[in-house]
Amino acid sequence: MYKYRRLIISLIAGILILSLMIGFVAMIANAAKSDEIQDELDELEEEAESLAAERELLGEEIEKTNDEMLDIANQKAQVDQEIELLKQESENVNEQIHQYNLLISEKQTALNEIQTEQETLLGNYKTRIRAIQEHGEISYLSALLNAESFADMLLYRVMIDEISKADEQMMADLREKAIDVLTAKEELDNQRGLLEDKMRELSENEELLAEKRAESDALLADLYILCAELLEDDEKYEALEAELSEEIAQKEVEYQKAKQEEYEAYLAQQQQQQQQQQNNNNSSNGDGGSSSAPTDVYFMYPLSYYGVVTSSYGYRVHPITGNYSFHNGVDLAVGQGTPIYASRSGYVSTAEYNYAYGYYVTINHMDGFSSLYGHMTHYVVSSGEYVSQGQVIGYVGSTGYSTGPHLHFTIYCNGSTVNPMNYIG
Repeated sequence: MYKYRRLIISLIAGILILSLMIGFVAMIANAAKSDEIQDELDELEEEAESLAAERELLGEEIEKTNDEMLDIANQKAQVDQEIELLKQESENVNEQIHQYNLLISEKQTALNEIQTEQETLLGNYKTRIRAIQEHGEISYLSALLNAESFADMLLYRVMIDEISKADEQMMADLREKAIDVLTAKEELDNQRGLLEDKMRELSENEELLAEKRAESDALLADLYILCAELLEDDEKYEALEAELSEEIAQKEVEYQKAKQEEYEAYLAQQQQQQQQQQNNNNSSNGDGGSSSAPTDVYFMYPLSYYGVVTSSYGYRVHPITGNYSFHNGVDLAVGQGTPIYASRSGYVSTAEYNYAYGYYVTINHMDGFSSLYGHMTHYVVSSGEYVSQGQVIGYVGSTGYSTGPHLHFTIYCNGSTVNPMNYIG
């Protein structure tokens, strides 16, 4: 009887040991599965970071191109303004040249009149001289003989002398006047020549500016085409990022499922160990102690005090890009360095740096839910670590794609984001 009882106990112990071994094998298999999924998830996140970095470079190139377009447009506007000023100056110079031409014409007319007077006076003077030379003595004697008195004779002589002197004086005045007019005309010609030189210079400058404007137009057209191509590439990157984000979310679901299976296998293994211990102590009716999973049914507020909601869950105008896009969490603005708490208990699935979220942490709550905490100054937990609800996991910062200190808080349910404000207790 004793032998049979001992045999039965041995068989039961063997069965329990076999079950325990099977549990260990299952747990190791699941662990391997979750590790593989984690590796895949890490690769996807690295790819996402690489893609985000490439898109950041593309964004910088777009910004640089836009700046160049703005510079060229400003240069072109300045050239257009300079051309307009040159045209106005050319019109003024043309008007001055026209006025100088009128003045020169007037001086030429006056000079012609003086020359005509000179020629007339010179002709008359020559005629009188010639008459005096031909008939001077007769006329002179005739004037003396015909004089009724000595006074008349003196008067004739004085008159002849005065006429001669008046002709000479008139000729001198006309000569001096002609010199003044000619000097003024030459000065006007010189001024007109200077203006014509300036006009040619203005014309050459206008041609150079027109060439610069044509070059600016061509360069601006090329930059418009380049910018359009860059924006098209950015849209492709955005589509790739969205596709990759969806793949990461799906992989996160697979990871959560694998971790849940591992956790359940761990609980089963604990129960088997306790059952084995009970059997070894011949306590067939003892209670089998078991660890229980976290039973938190709500998410606590992840900060020590309530912050300002600067961006709600849902579609919004992005504060940096200005694009209308979906915001998968809620932004809570608080002071730099404010402690961040685990909103629920779970395993840290990610603790690293990301281009978009900066230093961030994700926690798998082992029931289909997970949470993300972004833009930290730094985190104080590591991947794979179990954290309790309310445990400090990092501190508020502004790392990554951020414009100021705040916490980006996202809740996932079976791989899809939900409004965190509906779950915070």
